[in-house]
Amino acid sequence: MNVSIVSKSVVKSNVLDELAKGMPTIISGVLEMPGGKLAILKPEQISLEFSQASTRDVGSDIRIMAFARSNDPRSSTETELARTILEKIVALISKVGEEYSVDVRLYLIEIGAAEHSARAGK
Repeated sequence: MNVSIVSKSVVKSNVLDELAKGMPTIISGVLEMPGGKLAILKPEQISLEFSQASTRDVGSDIRIMAFARSNDPRSSTETELARTILEKIVALISKVGEEYSVDVRLYLIEIGAAEHSARAGK
């Protein structure tokens, strides 16, 4: 699970610190689904990547793109999940006492699996 966070230079570092602390828990909570150990998404399984937007960027102050494996048993759609993530992120930022425009994009993708076995011996 990868999350890319692109922010403009107006975003204060304490907000980015709070995102770094809270984002894994938010994402894992929203994307977790019932169904055994394979369905559990732990915060430490989430990779965060922070970058600063170009000065020419006219988008939101904070842009979050999350890439997760698609699981058929999920009953929520990408749009509903992204909306839930956005609400939790906005609440986190508001708790810090700041106000920024935020855009969340969630991409649920199919991941192919390949298996290769090697035999040792004669």
